[in-house]
Amino acid sequence: MTPTYNEIGNLEELVASVRRQALGLHILVVDDNSPDGTGRLADELSAQTPGEVSVLHRPGKQGLAKAYVAGFRYALSAGYDVIIQMDADLSHDASYLSSMITKLDECDLVLGSRYIDGINVVNWDIKRLVLSKVAARYVQLVTGMRFTDSTGGYKCWRAEALRSIDLDGVFSNGYLFQVEMTYKALKQGFRIAEVPIIFYERNLGNSKIDLGIIVEALWGVIRLRLRS
Repeated sequence: MTPTYNEIGNLEELVASVRRQALGLHILVVDDNSPDGTGRLADELSAQTPGEVSVLHRPGKQGLAKAYVAGFRYALSAGYDVIIQMDADLSHDASYLSSMITKLDECDLVLGSRYIDGINVVNWDIKRLVLSKVAARYVQLVTGMRFTDSTGGYKCWRAEALRSIDLDGVFSNGYLFQVEMTYKALKQGFRIAEVPIIFYERNLGNSKIDLGIIVEALWGVIRLRLRS
């Protein structure tokens, strides 16, 4: 599953890269009415690959968390046992899909980590790298989670773990969503593991990070801890 907003330059390659893994995966594109035509392209790809690509059209941009929740509900209602989330901007390499699915044999949630084996990020400037590392440490200190990369969005879920989480009760709306979902799964007693990945900065399109998202994350991590 991948949420999209103005990813017309990346979506076709993302779908092709997942299909090249030959894992029999179904791809769900959750598009927030992208003005650049990403949704139309997704429909075209769906028509070209019947049964492999599905599209969930939403009326507009309502935040990353709401797009993910809509996608999770779709996948759970369709009866999938394994649900994988990845970014549409090609920062998440599809070649890791096989190892993440295999790791799920011994846990309930697999996190793709940029930092478990040192720093594995390509083409980030030093300010963004420092911000990401500080954020990861901040999450550890406030929540008590020991994962090296709780803010990442490359994850592989068992359906039963997702079903246990009250999706209606999710309060975050930006990148804090990644931390909140992992924290909720941990508090439910599910087994969580990390696998190393290399993260690639996008070549096309614009980053969705802004000051509002950063402020939400700073306060939201504290709010998570207070609510537990």
